[in-house]
Amino acid sequence: MSASPRRFTLSAFCFTCLALSYMDRWNLSIAAPLLMKEFGWDETTMGLLQSVFFYGFTLTHLPGGWLADRFGGRRVLGAGTLGWTLATGVTPLGGSFAALAAARVALGLGEGLNMPSISSLVARWFPREERTRATVVNLTGIHTGTLVALPLSGWIAATWGWRPIFYIYALVGLVWVALWFLWAPEPPLTGAEPARVVRVPWALLLRRRAVWALLGTTFITNWTAWFMYSWVPTYFIQAHGFSLKGSGVVSAVPNLVMIAGGLVAGWVADRAIARGQPVTRVRKVMLVSGFAGATVFLLVLPHVPVGYAAVACLSGALACFALGASTVLVNSLDLSPRHAGVLVGLQGTAGNVAGMVSPVLGGAIVARTGDWNLNFYLIAALLVVGMVVWTRWASGEPITPARP
Repeated sequence: MSASPRRFTLSAFCFTCLALSYMDRWNLSIAAPLLMKEFGWDETTMGLLQSVFFYGFTLTHLPGGWLADRFGGRRVLGAGTLGWTLATGVTPLGGSFAALAAARVALGLGEGLNMPSISSLVARWFPREERTRATVVNLTGIHTGTLVALPLSGWIAATWGWRPIFYIYALVGLVWVALWFLWAPEPPLTGAEPARVVRVPWALLLRRRAVWALLGTTFITNWTAWFMYSWVPTYFIQAHGFSLKGSGVVSAVPNLVMIAGGLVAGWVADRAIARGQPVTRVRKVMLVSGFAGATVFLLVLPHVPVGYAAVACLSGALACFALGASTVLVNSLDLSPRHAGVLVGLQGTAGNVAGMVSPVLGGAIVARTGDWNLNFYLIAALLVVGMVVWTRWASGEPITPARP
């Protein structure tokens, strides 16, 4: 098989893997109103359950990058997907907060291997001028999985209860794992022996301001994303009176426009780089343009009283957010393509701190004040900070050689 068909196959698998993983993450957000009612929890407790996923996710994110660079993404991604699929399947068996939390931690342990493995595969298979598109196509799986999960999970939960959601998606995940080990290509290490990959220039990476700008901006993107992933369906129910089914449908709309925003960002960025624009300039312009637009929409959102107008406003915010956020993950491939798995693992670890805090703090703010809008103001402020940090210190130039 030639390189291009194998790249297409690889992207198709990575796309569907991320789609399934986010379907499994969204399950709890869709089920949240039913769980709160069944177990008598408030938003603070539910936010804590949402956040424990990141304890597992953080533990495997950085070692996942090292493992992917050392042993290859095919093995690591397949093993991780099997793990989080099984965790999804056992989630409905939990009858207490502790049992459900343990299942979510296990889900995080498996899913922590996803992005380091996928980024390592992209760095090895795709030339520099194609990596933004490849990354964006893969990341589109996140929004596609969300787009499918929100209405489908809402319908399943409203029809049969929350537990069947997890059983159904676990079965689909097992099918993916079987197909992956049968057909997925394992890219060779071009110009390097596997043993050479293990040596990571930690001192060089951690001395560079561009790396710290990447980590700080990742914290902000993850804070934004995980508040949205955790609370948007409940927000539409509580703040705008949508039903469980209706919330699932309207919550999918912002994710649909995020797909469009991410695809546009990938095409524009790669086209600009192919035409000779400096990578650093392209990365900075894309992020600032996207985050600025998202900030404006988020500041307008609290003043929109009508439910469907709020859906449109939040959709605009997340479409712009996707324009900016798409450049953050691919930047790790710019800075160190040879150690992309490790750098994405480090990046993800920083972002996971936000994932631990954002759902809990967001829920606590609502529980104490009853005001969802305070969260949107907070996110807008964080996006402004992200623009300043990125403009000042981000870079698109390699800080480690592509080959030894």
